[in-house]
Amino acid sequence: MSAEPALVLVTGAGRGAGEAAALALGASGAHVVAIDVNPDSAERTAESIRAAGGQARAVTADVSNKLSAQTLLYGLLEGGARLAALVNAAHVAPAGLALKLDEWEWNRTLDVNLKGVFLMSQTVARAMKETDGGLIVNVQRPQPVAPHAAVWAAEAGLLGLTDALAAEWGQWRVRVRLAPAAEAGPLTVAWLQEPW
Repeated sequence: MSAEPALVLVTGAGRGAGEAAALALGASGAHVVAIDVNPDSAERTAESIRAAGGQARAVTADVSNKLSAQTLLYGLLEGGARLAALVNAAHVAPAGLALKLDEWEWNRTLDVNLKGVFLMSQTVARAMKETDGGLIVNVQRPQPVAPHAAVWAAEAGLLGLTDALAAEWGQWRVRVRLAPAAEAGPLTVAWLQEPW
């Protein structure tokens, strides 16, 4: 049995920047894995790509959970797939500002927006290291008008995390880059076409 084509994983693919990135990648000819914690949203995005003539599958996973991230990856690799890219677009935002922000909302925001990026990137990079590299794109949101403490903290952490991973993993030809939310799809398409 021949190996599957190289896959492009997109987290948070059920809505917003993740959905837009998944659709752009699907239109470019990439084989997209649309990942979302909501199975219906993930399937809707995958179906949109397929309806336009592209290749896509939907996967349900919570990126903030290490076991969920690893189970997702191992399930893909069992079929002989190679990972070309990961787009970390999963994102949540609390409803309240700092004085009314409860601990659960704080933790959930940092878990998805920062820890989830690390867990998915670490899991994917381990596979990419063994297959001559790949691309990881971390999606940066514009600062909201209201000063959401948890969102701002996660975004600040994302900058440092991206720089650190890029510096550490470059030796294995794993490129780690930051992309504005509105441009994540087109930039990922362009970066995938760049020579190393």
